Amino acid sequence: MSRMSWTGLFGSKGPRFKPDPRVRWFGKLPTYADYYTSRNDEEWSVEFNKWVLEGFETYLTLARREASTAQPRHTHAVARLPLAAGAIRLPNSNMTVLASFHDYGGDMVGRPFPLCFYVGVPTAQWPGPTSGSVGASVRVLSELIALREQVTRHFNAPGGFETRFSSLEIDLAGLNGTQDATWAAAAATIPMAEWFAAAQAGDDEAGLEAWLAAVRRGGDQSARLESPDFKPTFVLPLAAGIALPAQLAGWLQWLGCRMDLERRALTLLVVADADGGFRRLAVIARELSVDDFLLLTPMAGHLRYVDDLSRVKPVSDGDANTASLVDVPANWAAFVQEILGGGRNGGEHANV
Repeated sequence: MSRMSWTGLFGSKGPRFKPDPRVRWFGKLPTYADYYTSRNDEEWSVEFNKWVLEGFETYLTLARREASTAQPRHTHAVARLPLAAGAIRLPNSNMTVLASFHDYGGDMVGRPFPLCFYVGVPTAQWPGPTSGSVGASVRVLSELIALREQVTRHFNAPGGFETRFSSLEIDLAGLNGTQDATWAAAAATIPMAEWFAAAQAGDDEAGLEAWLAAVRRGGDQSARLESPDFKPTFVLPLAAGIALPAQLAGWLQWLGCRMDLERRALTLLVVADADGGFRRLAVIARELSVDDFLLLTPMAGHLRYVDDLSRVKPVSDGDANTASLVDVPANWAAFVQEILGGGRNGGEHANV
């Protein structure tokens, strides 16, 4: 599909810069031979659908190319996308889309494509987020993810898709910078060693101490680079089975001790494993690109601009020896509140 056809496919009109709690959808299911698409009467929904279309096309191209290189004589099915959700900062309409991504295998004739449910808020209304302001987004994303139960009902009793979903709204209260520090108490109950084991972070040979040494080194480097021109993309490990709000807020606390998050508009993406447990958090501290869609896919490892702290490992024997001297925090809260180097706790964006 050519880029010239986006406006014709979706249409575009309506006011900008207002919260929109109405649940919208875009994507495919095996019960229909085309896209399920809610009414696109806002420019921001057109922009989001375009990002998903172009991003998934990028994924298909890369996945098929890799598969054909490995087995050139075979027909290759593309791996389904894992369950995912995120807060996506749209650069043109200046809206933030909160969305869930579900992959049921595409349409009824076998053409792959995910299904997205989403709502929107003005980006200016929700800067950062910081550890204190991310909580409301976790609630909204959880409600959007839970819509897969409605999809299951649609499969079991097929009918009008629009009839089932068109009246749904999500409460967007709290997506305005409202602060909530209750995550810290929950984080303090998560033993650091337990979190690390559940997160499966580091390489196969590096233990918790080696991972901490490498992550602290990377965090110190980010603090030294912090400036208006510093535009990193991080992938951070999440532990399946451990409360997601405390982990998201915790990682934002850790980043906020090294970067000024309040002057940014971060895109956040959380991605699950095959069992539905969330395993990684991507934080994009710059303008969104089409290639960033790959962070939602099995091809995320192909992005060379990503700092992946879920797979850090010692780079030398000296690092491995130093790891034995690393101070291991007692719990998740103590780790994410470290300022620099480990062992010194403080608030977000400390002076360094």
